[in-house]
Amino acid sequence: MLDAALIEFSTYGLHGASTVNIAARAGISQPYVLRLFGTKKELFMETVAMARSMIQTVWERALAGMPPEATPTQRLGALADAFQAITGRTEVLRLLLQSFSAAADDEVRHACQQAMSGLFDLVRRETGVPAPEAQIFFAQGMLIMVGVSIGAPEAQDEEWARAFMLGDVSADR
Repeated sequence: MLDAALIEFSTYGLHGASTVNIAARAGISQPYVLRLFGTKKELFMETVAMARSMIQTVWERALAGMPPEATPTQRLGALADAFQAITGRTEVLRLLLQSFSAAADDEVRHACQQAMSGLFDLVRRETGVPAPEAQIFFAQGMLIMVGVSIGAPEAQDEEWARAFMLGDVSADR
């Protein structure tokens, strides 16, 4: 059911998504969706938590494959490569953008803050990079999220698209 919610919420956001559509995608009844989660917002929050967990899991796997002597920069590079691999899951990245857009709601904002704090702490703790490098890492990740959301991967022949995906933007293309 969370996969069905992921698609619906990533497309329509918290307020535009329909629990009827989520139920139909999942092959269950809409009352059952609400029985399981209580409210649409609770389902949204659980779906966002799942997306965050997906990113954390990919990052933890990437770090587990690093040799103990890897430098902080190499460890951060492994996380960047792992995040790039997630770009094929457009719905995951769009859901995160939808959650940031819904952050006018106090509960959603608090959940977003907790999620970003946890991911930021993981990057700092597991890579050893200083806070400014972690900030750049997250800023680049946000740019990639926007790029994926607006179709940059399909427009790689254009300079703006390569820039949004952190690709080569040299003039010789």
